[in-house]
Amino acid sequence: MRPIGRRPGNPDTRNDIIKSARRLFADSGYEQTSVRDIAAAAGVDPALIRHYFGSKAELFRSAVGWPFEPDAISERIIEGDSRQIGTRLTRVFLEAWERPDSRAPLLAILRGAATHEESTALVRQFFQGQMYPQLATQLAGPDSELRVDLAMAQLLGIAYLRHVLRVEPLASTPADELIARVTPAIVAHLTPA
Repeated sequence: MRPIGRRPGNPDTRNDIIKSARRLFADSGYEQTSVRDIAAAAGVDPALIRHYFGSKAELFRSAVGWPFEPDAISERIIEGDSRQIGTRLTRVFLEAWERPDSRAPLLAILRGAATHEESTALVRQFFQGQMYPQLATQLAGPDSELRVDLAMAQLLGIAYLRHVLRVEPLASTPADELIARVTPAIVAHLTPA
């Protein structure tokens, strides 16, 4: 029988709920994750989720966010020789997906973006509001925004196939090999025609 109310002692119940929600949103997406599933995974009564967060949507907002500082990531990509932006973009993007501490929130955001408007808005705001303009202004020639879109579409597609669908052999290719193979395509997208 599931425990009712707070667990004995002084646990960090709110953070336990957030950790469980983050994992379940990453594994199943927003639509397929219920408040009851999250409560069961956290070992709490579902009423505590309403108590701490008010709703599933508010819990999602609390649990799912960028696992890095967006401005710091953008800075790492654009800092240095502008001819190396494609190389840095590929490495920074794919390495973020390889770290377990950042993969779960990224999976939750990516899966949620397919079915949940708030997650879609979060992704759109990051790419179009923060990353794209900074990258596009560093690129020479016309169509810089379209070139950034094409590069990011390829990187997001790789992340989706590798970490969501787990398509082989892509899913098990060592990260360094994947980065080496993908970088020329990303550089080509970012280079003016």
